[in-house]
Amino acid sequence: MGRNTGSDENKLRGYKAATHNPRVSNEAKAHAQQEAEKLSNYASDDDRHDENVKRGLKAAMHNPRVSEGGRRGAKDRLNEMGEPAE
Repeated sequence: MGRNTGSDENKLRGYKAATHNPRVSNEAKAHAQQEAEKLSNYASDDDRHDENVKRGLKAAMHNPRVSEGGRRGAKDRLNEMGEPAE
């Protein structure tokens, strides 16, 4: 499953705002609700957490302040998560 981009997160915020705006028609609110559900089902919080962990591990591998042991640990953990270590 993919991850939300910043653009998708902005769309989701807009749809949620539309569903609570008293000036938006019921038809538009229903459409906004449907689109928000599509976007929110796209990536769960667990998926988002996993992506953040992967990004952090990749950053650790390229950070000159991280020890060789730390880099190996990050690489091993990435491999366990099914992410190729670069």
